[in-house]
Amino acid sequence: LSMGAGAYAALNSEKEVKATQFDKKQFLGEEIGSSQMEEQPFSSAVVVGCSYFGGAMVPVLPVLLGATNALFSLVAAGSMVILVSTLLAFLSGMNIRRRILLNLIIITAAVGITYAIGTVAKNVWGIGNSREPSASC
Repeated sequence: LSMGAGAYAALNSEKEVKATQFDKKQFLGEEIGSSQMEEQPFSSAVVVGCSYFGGAMVPVLPVLLGATNALFSLVAAGSMVILVSTLLAFLSGMNIRRRILLNLIIITAAVGITYAIGTVAKNVWGIGNSREPSASC
């Protein structure tokens, strides 16, 4: 779910950046062509992989540093979403408040759905953390 939400947010951002660039060129009276950048699948995969790893470490880091409840992870993750959304919106000329709100909604929905699936799996099928060691031989 998080990868799907990330892909949606990325494509939405790309669409908004292209629209901003189009409007800027049109305003400046520049020729509007289809100047597409050549795609680099391997480098894109490396960047996306590193980004997902870095993003996943943000809410995990408070736990590794000794946090005992989810509040610190939620604050860290929310702060990072706001920071990254602000930076990307500023650099690309997008509406900063709109980008922050949209990204927070998308990520909150993905987290909520994932948490609900985990809760259902735990309650229906008994999947989850067991604090007691297993009695298998």
